[in-house]
Amino acid sequence: MSAGAAGGPPPLSDEDAARLAEEWVAAWNAHDLDAILALYAPGVVFQTPTVIATLGIPDGIVRGAEALRTHFARGLERLPDLRFELDSVYTGVRSIAIVYRWADGTPVCELHEYDPQLRIERVQALYRGLSW
Repeated sequence: MSAGAAGGPPPLSDEDAARLAEEWVAAWNAHDLDAILALYAPGVVFQTPTVIATLGIPDGIVRGAEALRTHFARGLERLPDLRFELDSVYTGVRSIAIVYRWADGTPVCELHEYDPQLRIERVQALYRGLSW
């Protein structure tokens, strides 16, 4: 990848998006909390309805990797058989949308925005029929 016209990071290719999504799914399916968190920027902003249940945060927003670690750890404890099945990946400029299913079949779409080091810095997680 080469730098963008204004000197910023280049856009993601479809191959980049597929690789990032596959790495993300593999870390989750291994239940490796350190590997999962290594994919996120220290100042990550993560919004998901599951934060309301795990951390009691009414707007569902977690800020920072340490708070996200707590949320993810509680999620892995709550769902010890959690497994993601990748359905599709959509490529943006510096973002990807990952469409996948939880082991129970719950469909999920996450929008990940990336920093220049290809760490996830913003997330929106969207569910259909969440049975959390």
